[in-house]
Amino acid sequence: MNDIKMPESLESAMHILGTTAVKFAQMTGGFSHLSWLVDCADNRRVVVRQGGSDATIEAAVLTLANEVVPTPRVIAAANDLTVLSFVEGQTLEHVLRTCKTENLSKLANALGEFVSRIGSVEFQRPGFFTTESLEVADAEPWSQRLTAFCTDQLASSDRFTAATTNAWIKLCEDSAELLKPVDHFRRLVHSDMNPKNIIVRHQDNEWHVAAFIDWEFAYSGCPFADVGNFCRFNHDYSKKFLEAFVSGFENACPYLTKNWQRQARILDMFALTALAAKPRGHAVGDMAETIIQNWAARGIPLLVS
Repeated sequence: MNDIKMPESLESAMHILGTTAVKFAQMTGGFSHLSWLVDCADNRRVVVRQGGSDATIEAAVLTLANEVVPTPRVIAAANDLTVLSFVEGQTLEHVLRTCKTENLSKLANALGEFVSRIGSVEFQRPGFFTTESLEVADAEPWSQRLTAFCTDQLASSDRFTAATTNAWIKLCEDSAELLKPVDHFRRLVHSDMNPKNIIVRHQDNEWHVAAFIDWEFAYSGCPFADVGNFCRFNHDYSKKFLEAFVSGFENACPYLTKNWQRQARILDMFALTALAAKPRGHAVGDMAETIIQNWAARGIPLLVS
């Protein structure tokens, strides 16, 4: 048994499950949730998450996404508390630190195909989910939102000089038009597609995707955004790994546009700007700041370069 007092959220989760905790430990990772790995008296091993957006919406997204890609199974969800099945494996983030990415091309290719599968789920309209029935709120098209959104996000930020901010907003203005062909897309987007949210497992001398986790930011829109998100910090991968990922997505995706790779980068400008609006010292916000400075000075780079 743990010597420390069990958090109230864990007590609530155990009450919902009708069991008790034999052992529990707080899990690392995640910026908007507290997560615990719990061994239960009935021999179940579960993950209890607290915080973030409405847990019932994320639970509904997880259940739907599980029809097309591997995800944790939702055991219970209420208010800001979610109980999920535990998926054995390691984060892709950890594997990338310990393995040469040149040896992971098959995994990268499969990952790109899975990202395409996520986008096979469709909704009635594009936008953000408002209920556990995954109803979507009406909203302006992405092409009309980009410049205003980024201007608003950076209005109170002290990260950039006026010249950099102006150059970034100009880049948004010049790029927004290219989003018009994907404004109507109403497909499932994970919206936080990065290595810490991908669980992989080594089996039969190969790495396999075991689960996609953390769906709290999911919405209905254009899945190219997930590709842009994954390729955002491209220094984390070898060129061969990125090429295999992009190829896997491209070969599996039936809804590609002529400029899809450019659109993937532009769609990621929403998230980049929101991250850069975080206070200094926010780990991912600091990295987003560097990217914005580079893009503002040199233009939007190729997806794989």
